[in-house]
Amino acid sequence: MKELCVAVSFLVLGWNALGQGTAPEKPVSLQLVQGAVETVLSYPSYSARDERTLNRAGDLAARAVMREVAAAEMRSPEKERLILLVLQMAFEEPQMIEDANNRKATEAMALLDQLRTTAHGGLLAREIENVRNEIRYNASTGKPQEYVTLKGEPPVDWERAQWVGNVMAWADTIKPGMTRKELLRVYTTEGGISTRTWRTYVLKGCPKIKVDVEFAAVGAGTAPGGEDPDDKIVKISKPYLDYFHAD
Repeated sequence: MKELCVAVSFLVLGWNALGQGTAPEKPVSLQLVQGAVETVLSYPSYSARDERTLNRAGDLAARAVMREVAAAEMRSPEKERLILLVLQMAFEEPQMIEDANNRKATEAMALLDQLRTTAHGGLLAREIENVRNEIRYNASTGKPQEYVTLKGEPPVDWERAQWVGNVMAWADTIKPGMTRKELLRVYTTEGGISTRTWRTYVLKGCPKIKVDVEFAAVGAGTAPGGEDPDDKIVKISKPYLDYFHAD
């Protein structure tokens, strides 16, 4: 499992760039943090530079989210999960947060309270509570949570495992009953055999993560391949790994 997490993470996050020598980083600012937040919230992928910026931001990231996301948008489970990802990155390395005031997680906790009012219980509510507990611990101790592994077993790379979990959460936001247009916010097409009512899609930013989708035809089907943006999803598979097919 660890090898899978490492392989998938390298595909999207570009960890190789960390060891290639980069220019000295500018002091973190609200403008810089807003740029990283906008990237994470608008597309299910982000760079190592975005992550480092958020690692140094702390509570500044919560402030940037409040500026970037309208209250009505926070009712979207997809958007809520991306906000949780931002907050996790902002406090996962508390020793890196540059401003002592931003280590207190005051605004982050207020934002989590706001998200909790729209979660309506279930899995998302548990995810919010897990993030709350993690941030509270990291902010109060000044160090990340430590995970215990059994003696003699290799340590789990929790940072990359968490990223894979976030990918699975993005993938899980697409449900039967949604439209092809909604699907294409998270996935894109690949080559191979397909029809209007059945196609394989790949995750944006990581084409080795795939789902098979069955549709019910709606409308005239004037898009390429006779498809229609309003075609309804009847069935969607669990995400799986496979090689990319160009045609």
